[in-house]
Amino acid sequence: MAFDLETCRSKDELESFARQMFNVELDKRKKLDELKDEVRLLMNGGDLLKESEELEESVPSAKAGKKPLQFVLNKNTNSVFIYNPKLKKRMGVDLEFCDQRGNRL
Repeated sequence: MAFDLETCRSKDELESFARQMFNVELDKRKKLDELKDEVRLLMNGGDLLKESEELEESVPSAKAGKKPLQFVLNKNTNSVFIYNPKLKKRMGVDLEFCDQRGNRL
């Protein structure tokens, strides 16, 4: 059966879907509606890390120079997640750039 975001009533079910489809961990301390918004953002090609940084920085023109998403693969755990510039020190040591499915570039 296909996953229906609108009828989903469980944070566990939503987290499982996000982990399988996007290789991201959701913060289940948030409300269900907030988690659904995050999954909608992912489904539309958005970036959760970038979204949270924009809220912290409150930069009005952040979307003007929007870059395409970059993904990294953790070589130790084989998990894929969205690249954040704060990870620059770990690049090459245990992280490699990859596509969304974990295929190395």
